[in-house]
Amino acid sequence: MQGLAQEIAVNSIVESFAPDRLCLKMTPEMKELVNPARETEIQQAIESKLGVSCKLELKTQPKLDIETPYQAKVRGREEHRQSAIESIRQSDTVKKLNRAFGAELVEDSVRKTGE
Repeated sequence: MQGLAQEIAVNSIVESFAPDRLCLKMTPEMKELVNPARETEIQQAIESKLGVSCKLELKTQPKLDIETPYQAKVRGREEHRQSAIESIRQSDTVKKLNRAFGAELVEDSVRKTGE
């Protein structure tokens, strides 16, 4: 699964799973991106990963009760970034630069290498 089908899947949550049926919930905005071909692609990818054959049901909900896999990934990245910012602030070198020159950390510039 790739592209838009993958984006739809990672922006959904599992409402229920039974051996022959998987129900995913998503926001109405995500549901608008679903067409029969994408739904089939999502279903086939799930069946391949789980090694089962199941019917895929997609439901909408204005606001999801729990975070989606994508939201969890974004939150994890931001928590990691905030931890890095705090570590940089506590660095002796940064403290010395601040005292000597009034240097300040530009938080928006803190990114994981390679981003």
